[in-house]
Amino acid sequence: MTSRKQKFFIVMSIVIFVLMLALGVLGSVLGWWIDEAGDVVKEEFGPKAALEKYEWFVYQANAIAKADSDIALFEQRLVDIETQYTSTYGEDKTKWMPSTQAQYNHEMQIARDDLMAIVSNRNGLVKDYNTESQKFNWAPFKGRADYPPESFLDYKVH
Repeated sequence: MTSRKQKFFIVMSIVIFVLMLALGVLGSVLGWWIDEAGDVVKEEFGPKAALEKYEWFVYQANAIAKADSDIALFEQRLVDIETQYTSTYGEDKTKWMPSTQAQYNHEMQIARDDLMAIVSNRNGLVKDYNTESQKFNWAPFKGRADYPPESFLDYKVH
């Protein structure tokens, strides 16, 4: 009978040891996973991440403002080309020499292409900005001196 009790005791000890070992490994894995998940949440949604995202919005808003000023310059360039040619060769373009018409058309096309490139770039920035803005919590940053607009409109060429 004592031999049976000893065998039972040994088997139970082994079972308990294996169970504790398995629980220890499982706890370690779960602890790592939970710790890793916590780190991800902290990196994505913590105060440092929010500030970095806010700074991205400030940077993008400045890039959009720069594109707006570039657009104004290129729109003025179109007006200047038109003014230069009409004041030099007259309002009626049909009376211009063919070479003058070709040169005028070439300069206007280059100016329009440059304008469209800047508008396209600006509207791409606006699309990214507005997409990210919808997901961002603006509340902690309201009232800051460098507070950018929460959204922008696409620029339409006239």
